[in-house]
Amino acid sequence: MWMDKEIFKEIGFTEAETKVYLALLEIGESTAGPILEKTGLQNSTLHKTLKRLVKDGYVSFVIKGKTCHYQATDPEYVLKTIEERKEKFQDIMPELKLMQKKVEKQHAEVYEGFRGFKNMVYKLIEDVEKGDEYLFFAFYVRNPEKYEYVFNFYREFDEDRHKKGLKIKGIAPVTLKDMIKQRRAEVLYVDFPVPSNIGIVRDKVIFTPWEDKMVSFMIHSRQLAESFRQLFYSIWEPRKKQVINYGKKDKKKN
Repeated sequence: MWMDKEIFKEIGFTEAETKVYLALLEIGESTAGPILEKTGLQNSTLHKTLKRLVKDGYVSFVIKGKTCHYQATDPEYVLKTIEERKEKFQDIMPELKLMQKKVEKQHAEVYEGFRGFKNMVYKLIEDVEKGDEYLFFAFYVRNPEKYEYVFNFYREFDEDRHKKGLKIKGIAPVTLKDMIKQRRAEVLYVDFPVPSNIGIVRDKVIFTPWEDKMVSFMIHSRQLAESFRQLFYSIWEPRKKQVINYGKKDKKKN
């Protein structure tokens, strides 16, 4: 009967341990000689292997006279050992997950076209919690009228952000006032150069530099997100009295 011996390797057996264990199952109780003959291993390798298998509980032995007689443990024991190891691993899983969270993973994603852009911004808010901030440096291009559909989409997107309980704050050039005034957000308009086409949420930053090609980027980096957050508030804080709260205006209408 053919047997897939690779399974033994997958559960932690070496090739030599697999040969010895299977040989003992087939032979039954045996001294080292018949095992050597059956496996073709060198004498030193066999004895090291038997020692490991005995230590792990997969092989037992008795001494008759001055000679060791070996016997393979019931295969059910092997299965039980695997299950016990799995249970022990499950016990430390919370600690392993905690360790994983401490390691910052930085990577970038690229999205093409308007559909890709929409997928990106929804992914930006998929893991947010109520009270998180959504900061943005407004979407700005040379001919904003050409991209009115983007501003229209952002107005729809406002509803999804508010359902999640996000605090939305933005900085925009004063020239965009007519395009943004229907947004449900706190907005600071400025008449000096500021970054544009940037969104910051938790440890993610998105960029939509569409002047040449409709390609968007999302970067997962706590350090980068924090640096843009600091830049945002360095502009925002000294000018807080100039902020227009469109969200508050909406509440009065309702």
